[in-house]
Amino acid sequence: MDLLDELVRINRPLLVLAGPGMGKTEALAYKIKYLVKDLRVDKNEITVITFTNEAAINMRKRISQEGRTYVEPELQPEAIYTMHKLCNDIIKNNLLKAGLSKGLKVLSSQYLKKILVSDCAQILGGKREDGKETILCRQRGRCEKTESLKCSICSAYEDLLRRFNHIDFDDQLLLACKLLKENGDILRNVQRKAKYLLVDEYQDINFAQWELIGLLSAGNTKNLFVVGDDYQSIYGFRGGDPKFIRNFKNDYKPYATVQYLRTSYRCPPNIFKGAFHMVYKYNKGNVERVKNLIFENKRETCIKLWNFDHNNIEAAFVAGTIKELGPSYDVLILVPDADYIPLIRNTLRKRYVNFICEYKVEKTELYIIYVLLEWLKNPNDNIYFRILLEEIINRGVSDIPGLQTDRVGKDENRKKRENAFNQISNLWQGVGKGKTLYTRLKILGREELFTKLAGIISTLREAYEEKADVISFITQALEKLKIWRNINNFSEELKSAVEEIQNIAVSPGEYNVRILTMKKAKGLQADYVFIVGLENNILPRIDASEPDKEEDSRLLYVSMTRAKKELFLLHSEVRDQNITKVAMGGRSEFLDAIPTRFIKISDYTKSRHNDLPAAN
Repeated sequence: MDLLDELVRINRPLLVLAGPGMGKTEALAYKIKYLVKDLRVDKNEITVITFTNEAAINMRKRISQEGRTYVEPELQPEAIYTMHKLCNDIIKNNLLKAGLSKGLKVLSSQYLKKILVSDCAQILGGKREDGKETILCRQRGRCEKTESLKCSICSAYEDLLRRFNHIDFDDQLLLACKLLKENGDILRNVQRKAKYLLVDEYQDINFAQWELIGLLSAGNTKNLFVVGDDYQSIYGFRGGDPKFIRNFKNDYKPYATVQYLRTSYRCPPNIFKGAFHMVYKYNKGNVERVKNLIFENKRETCIKLWNFDHNNIEAAFVAGTIKELGPSYDVLILVPDADYIPLIRNTLRKRYVNFICEYKVEKTELYIIYVLLEWLKNPNDNIYFRILLEEIINRGVSDIPGLQTDRVGKDENRKKRENAFNQISNLWQGVGKGKTLYTRLKILGREELFTKLAGIISTLREAYEEKADVISFITQALEKLKIWRNINNFSEELKSAVEEIQNIAVSPGEYNVRILTMKKAKGLQADYVFIVGLENNILPRIDASEPDKEEDSRLLYVSMTRAKKELFLLHSEVRDQNITKVAMGGRSEFLDAIPTRFIKISDYTKSRHNDLPAAN
């Protein structure tokens, strides 16, 4: 009997702890097969919770393919989905008890959530930045209302959403837990469907998710089966906390147990060991997981470390290396954030290298056109109108300092911007009973800011209503919104949008080169991995606290361990200011934590790395 056969037979709360590429998904799939085929468990008593929609799809594919984990379609559990989908179903099946109505919508945009929470902060007499703690608190999933400003902002924000029959991403968890705790009949019904509860990526749960798992498994904890790796906990920005996976045995004592998977199927030994030494320095913890490891990938390769004078040279190196590799290999290019993508994307195009990349439509000029048209189709839509106001002001169209003022502007401009948004925020207080944000804006047109905004919007609305004259509408939009002042910018944006549309129906495996932010790397793998932007102040983040630095090291660990053949770690002495937005801090300290025996340093770089620590 092999290890997986032993694990799936354990009849107690079980955490399967394993590093990247060590078969956590395989363990879940094998557990499903064991339950429905060996134990003859009713498929409707099994709930499988994944962290992303993609993971749910992959799990379904895994048990549908011929092989060790194959399960016939008629035996496959229906409930394989994300925790947010599970909670959404609980809420929609109990709308009245949740105090909600039919037609409920979910506000999934983090961008819009930030706008509305900031508005509520100002309505209560605070500053827009006062909403940051409210957002963080909601993401952590632990709602304990007090007399604090952050809780008052939270209540005002919830009231605003409910006024338009909306909940947000966090509400799905918070409201579902509230329903289950206050209604025994609802809890028992959901528990029947989760008699056997399987949970993926346990290291990324927040308090509300931890509470939900406890509610669902109560009375049947012996059937709780979770997999994860606390060193891959990288969703602190969404409220995730590795303390929950580290406390698993205590949470489900006295019978809970932790078992380890020890076979690495993905990474070459030096890449995995180098990454582990780095992350262990910042996170410590239990080294039991890396004892007696077996590496199926025997490739004798070291981590490639490169330094460049300028990020233009770095991008050229990435494009040139990939061009030489040809289309026979899968390639991942991982960057700290989306601002790094344009330079790499353009350099790949110049080398005629096909790729697929992450596309942030909210950062494009196309986005404001989209928002404008959506509102014009329904002038009663307050949500789209609020985004439209935000976009107009952020572009400096209304003579209010633009978005960059928040980062590098003078104090007087920051104050002017804060005052402008304070006026916008207070528009909400009169919305309702037939009055929209737009009508409120026109009613208060005596205010200089409102006069300018109303003038811009009225001109665009008039042009839109003259439906026969598309050219007039486009001309007015270009002039009033001050977008695409440069033909090259328009061309580049349009090309990126077309590529995104073309890629929607393309399976990730059909493209051999992908550009993604590091936070999107979880669950992926590629033959060759390039990680860009490894400088202090970028990774780790500038003035990072200890918990932030720990998470940043885990983010790099996840990114490094995507590699099946070769790993390139890249950093530059100089980066364009519009990319970094921070002062350069030199080579990332994380690179110093990788023992030299796992690194191959280029001749160009070697003289700059005399201070790398000796291998222990």
